[in-house]
Amino acid sequence: MSNLLNKTPKKKLLERGPHITPTTSFKLDDVETAVQEVPEKPLKKKEASSEKKETSVRVKKSTRNKLNALVSLNKADTIDELIEIMFDEYFSVHVTKDEKKQFDMVMDLYKSKN
Repeated sequence: MSNLLNKTPKKKLLERGPHITPTTSFKLDDVETAVQEVPEKPLKKKEASSEKKETSVRVKKSTRNKLNALVSLNKADTIDELIEIMFDEYFSVHVTKDEKKQFDMVMDLYKSKN
């Protein structure tokens, strides 16, 4: 125990250089006036068509394979075109006028969200 009291303090391993200070300082008032001087530009909303954006749809592998097979048989150039053809055929045969109106209203809601 007495040995602990007689120990000399360890030498600092890292020697620090002179204290460095910034050449310029700023105040919060300076920043606020600079922000107020910058004129605000009106935000331009990018008109990216939601129809051009690609997304994925979860379907069974068998459904995916059927779609790819129909595209391979040259029924359409892409799966998107094939699905559009299927929608058109389904609407012309199985959907009434009232259901078409309801569908159009729902589609307008989805388009307005994008």
